[in-house]
Amino acid sequence: MQLKRKNSILVIIVVLLLIMTPLTILSIYLNFSNILKPSSIVKPSKEQENENKEEIVDNSRYKNGKLYFYDQDNNLLGEYTCQKDPCSYAVSTIDDSNYAIEYLDTKEVETNVYLNQYVFINDNDTINLYDINNNQILNTYKAIKNYNNMIDESYMIVENNDNKWGIIKLDNQVQTISDFNYDFIGLKDLIGNNNLIDTSNFIVKNGDLWGIIDNQGDLISNFLAGEITNYNDILISVKNNNIYYLYDYNGKRVVDENGFNYTSFTDKYINIIDKNNNLYIYDYVNDKKISSNMKIEGTDYKNSFESVLNSSTNTIDVTVNNKTYNYSL
Repeated sequence: MQLKRKNSILVIIVVLLLIMTPLTILSIYLNFSNILKPSSIVKPSKEQENENKEEIVDNSRYKNGKLYFYDQDNNLLGEYTCQKDPCSYAVSTIDDSNYAIEYLDTKEVETNVYLNQYVFINDNDTINLYDINNNQILNTYKAIKNYNNMIDESYMIVENNDNKWGIIKLDNQVQTISDFNYDFIGLKDLIGNNNLIDTSNFIVKNGDLWGIIDNQGDLISNFLAGEITNYNDILISVKNNNIYYLYDYNGKRVVDENGFNYTSFTDKYINIIDKNNNLYIYDYVNDKKISSNMKIEGTDYKNSFESVLNSSTNTIDVTVNNKTYNYSL
């Protein structure tokens, strides 16, 4: 009787095990599956995501009364504490619009860190040239000009507190290329092979006279009466009382002493609009016209035509009133 009872209990235990084991396995499986469901994952809030992201990639130029300086790979170079909060990277002045110079009109942007060492900082109503490596202000300026980062980073046109302009060059040390002798310094609209504005020469104004200096600060033309608008290696275009004149570098007026309605340059060739509103291309070196007369309508001379040197066909291609003319050189 007792053996029979023990056998009954054993049977019950075996049955229970057979029932409970699948249920246990199923329960474990369901719990594990639920963990893997996206809805069960606790996501951070947007604020937490932004904070985490900011900690990883924050390379702000300004934050909490300080400026931060980075190289091209976003490695931190140094920092600067504002004297008068907030301070900022300086922005290029463009005063060329006050004159007749044909300049490149650029979109306003902050200046960069130059040569991983120098930065221009707008702080406390002045512009500081700051040396990151040595943590010191090297000089202060009233204004700076680099056509919104469109010239070689080594050069900067700078204005002192006496409203005079000069040129500095950034290298291992800051060099003065041109002292503060001029009322204006600017660059003509000419993009070089490096996709930056050419800095071989600079147009300068001294009182009522205008001239051209090279990038060593040496005067390479005579001073001229009237505003220099453009130049090539041979001639200089000057605007005086709305009349355009052509001068050589010795200051002699050439081609027509009575002047023109407009002049500009395509390489060594001259685009001339005479006083009858006729456009033609002139080769000064060989003293000859290389195009026929093309009638110009209106007085917006600069935008009334386009003249391009086509080296592949050795032609000047001139577009007037949506029609293009090709003239062999």
